[in-house]
Amino acid sequence: MIVQGTSMSECWLKVLMAVSSSRAGEISPLIANYSATSIRPSYQDDLENDLNDHLKKIEKPEFETTASTIFPKSLAGSDDKVFERFDKIWKYIKKDKLNYKGHYFRRLVAFNEKNGSPVNQLKHIIETYNGIDGVRKPVHRRSALIALTFDPTQDHTAQVMRGFPCLQQVCFLPKKNGKMTLNAIYAMQHLVNRGYGNYLGLKNLGEFMARQMGLELEEVNCIASVIDMAGTDRAFTKKIISKYGKYV
Repeated sequence: MIVQGTSMSECWLKVLMAVSSSRAGEISPLIANYSATSIRPSYQDDLENDLNDHLKKIEKPEFETTASTIFPKSLAGSDDKVFERFDKIWKYIKKDKLNYKGHYFRRLVAFNEKNGSPVNQLKHIIETYNGIDGVRKPVHRRSALIALTFDPTQDHTAQVMRGFPCLQQVCFLPKKNGKMTLNAIYAMQHLVNRGYGNYLGLKNLGEFMARQMGLELEEVNCIASVIDMAGTDRAFTKKIISKYGKYV
């Protein structure tokens, strides 16, 4: 199934309506496509407040916290310092019990860290696309602009419930018109508990990478092999659809 939204919040609402109405309580697969350039909808603030109230009630992280695991936007005051700033505070972030299995942005900027040879995949992609003065020319091969978060040396386990990483990889796709698309692949996605934060985090990551590559993020495609409601109560779903369904 492909669900398109003129904005991130509209897309999430459409996906919510689709998944909640499915007999199995899940859809496999689902592609959520949303614009990264649209004007913020008038209802978005209220929707986000309602979602965060629900997340607090069920003792899950607020969506902004989930988004920050994909890209720490609060550190992006000066884009060229993001990697350095994150590296300085990583020793504190990794102590959080929510991150004991791993952290998406850390995987993107320090892949293979456990084996002693960390790779900053985002920096590599930026330098590959832009080139390095006096070292190498720009390379725009699209298959080179991919970053992984799934590490088989750590994540191939026999655990009944792993919990991380649901996000497997991100692809940055430049277009001839100076725009860029971000494609992300999830093995499993929990729409209410994590989905909205996932969508926001991917958008923030895409905007950062587009700026670094001299492009503009146009859209995001979030591809979920399986997307479900993760035990969300029907009362909340009905409330959201009743209140905001008219906007989509």
